[in-house]
Amino acid sequence: MKKILALLTALIMLFTFASCKSSEGEQEPTTNAVESQSDATVDSTTAQPDLTNADFTQETSTDETTSENETKAFSANPAEWTGEEIIEFYKQAAIKSKTKVTSKQEMTMTEMVVNDGSGFIGKLVEMATPIMKSALKKNSTEFEGITGGYENLELSDTKSVKAYKSGSYTVVEMTLKEQTDGAHGDAYSGTVGHAITVVGDISTVAAELPQFNIDFDNAELKLHYSNPKLKVKINKDGIIEKGTWTYKVDVKLKNLYVAAVRIPLSATISSAYGSVDYIITTGGGF
Repeated sequence: MKKILALLTALIMLFTFASCKSSEGEQEPTTNAVESQSDATVDSTTAQPDLTNADFTQETSTDETTSENETKAFSANPAEWTGEEIIEFYKQAAIKSKTKVTSKQEMTMTEMVVNDGSGFIGKLVEMATPIMKSALKKNSTEFEGITGGYENLELSDTKSVKAYKSGSYTVVEMTLKEQTDGAHGDAYSGTVGHAITVVGDISTVAAELPQFNIDFDNAELKLHYSNPKLKVKINKDGIIEKGTWTYKVDVKLKNLYVAAVRIPLSATISSAYGSVDYIITTGGGF
């Protein structure tokens, strides 16, 4: 995930130094506070014909938590599960799947703008956006196991959870609460980090670009994760056979100072914006 920022930053800096002058045209970034719902809604339905249109809804307080050390026994019908039980069932399946499945992450850039698209640098970055999109697409990787810091996942991280039977499988769906991080986040923390994984500590991007000194600490940087969702298909052995985890991350930068290490060039990027769609799939997705 850090490569998202590394690639964004590298491209921005490339055109900044190519222009041989400081960025121009400051633009105030807008960062919206994330509104958290006080209640999590739990929906559970079964695939049985007589229950197709049934609505099993249970209101639960976000203060309710499930102990990690508590062993849960699940009834055969997911319609009888509480929200905490659905979360626990998913967590147990993710743990069991650690060495059983391979997942794939893919990223698609939907937008990148520097200095509001104006000026020499803004126009150059606009022209280079197709190159950046291609680079992100080629950066798709595979890894073993299931994504996320799921061992810390709680019902309060979700807007809604849903479990139902599909033949011999159990399907779990979740919509997570949105998350906003700064430069020093943690990949497995927060509402989205627990379920899907986020970028994490952006300052470590500097290590991937040793040719530059990058001052993240004095810059304004926000990463907002929107529309985070997951849907998985769990077999009778408790293994996640198929799954899809998705969100959109908006990256906003202001006043990022960068300097070349070996040559006397430096500049401050007054404003930059990037948007990336992120998707992880297991078993081809679901």
